[in-house]
Amino acid sequence: MDNTSLIFSNKVADIYYYPNNKMLIAIYHGLVEYNLLQEIIELINATAVDKGIAGALADVTKLRGSYQRLLGYMEDTGAPLLIENGYIAQAQIISDDLIMKNLSAKVEKIMTSLSVNFKVFTDRKEGEEWLNKVLAKQN
Repeated sequence: MDNTSLIFSNKVADIYYYPNNKMLIAIYHGLVEYNLLQEIIELINATAVDKGIAGALADVTKLRGSYQRLLGYMEDTGAPLLIENGYIAQAQIISDDLIMKNLSAKVEKIMTSLSVNFKVFTDRKEGEEWLNKVLAKQN
């Protein structure tokens, strides 16, 4: 993956953008803090509008706590905005944490209801390989 760049970093996530295939990799860590997650959402939305995002890998293996409050926004506003700007696939990498498994199932339900190709993995390399194959088929 050429020309990758770190486009954002805070205490909750590091976000990388791959312009060649319009892919984001978001590596979440630490405790859920809603104001910091809001910064991330705003950045992802702006990137989608400015550059387009075809897909994303969301690695939440090191994120602790619940982001349940954000699911309504994701369903009503965030995901439709991404889709409008070319979003077709998402790989989510999770640990065996029960909260993350539960939240991931809810995210999967939202995304698949909006026709996004969504798949959950426990291994990041597998998730990246899958996402790259899906995005390559688009091109």
